[in-house]
Amino acid sequence: MPIHRHPIATPKGTEPLAHVPLDRELIARLKTSYRLVRENGLRLAEIFYAKLFASAPQLRPMFRTEPSVQAEKLIASLDAIVRNLESPEENAEMLAALGRRHAGYGAKPEHYDLVIELLVGSMQELLGSRADGRSLDDWRLALRLVSDQMIAAAGTADHTGRTGAARP
Repeated sequence: MPIHRHPIATPKGTEPLAHVPLDRELIARLKTSYRLVRENGLRLAEIFYAKLFASAPQLRPMFRTEPSVQAEKLIASLDAIVRNLESPEENAEMLAALGRRHAGYGAKPEHYDLVIELLVGSMQELLGSRADGRSLDDWRLALRLVSDQMIAAAGTADHTGRTGAARP
């Protein structure tokens, strides 16, 4: 069985995995399942933020924009991730910038696990019987890799989200 690289994974050019081909089947599964999510417009974001603020009300002050604007930002980020699945380097640049911005908003590494579970749970709720375990697992892993890249980039940002030495 051939080995393939996850489309969110971004090894550096000299690493052994840099020459491993992308997992095209996984890309197709992620795109197909996301297409089902996108059919419902911003409903995913509405479900997600309701779950997030119910589970962790202390995070609400981090969200300074109107809920509709925040929902659009979440969906735009997911749209970009899916659009760039075949271009991991572009996703890596976008995710690094997103991670630095989130650090500036006050996001901490420990917040990401909750976000992953609630976002996958929101997908499951939104899709109902159309959600399958494999697609949800695909998204859980993809979001873990997204989070890992955002967290790594946040470690190189100061408290304002600008790149620089990490503050203690």
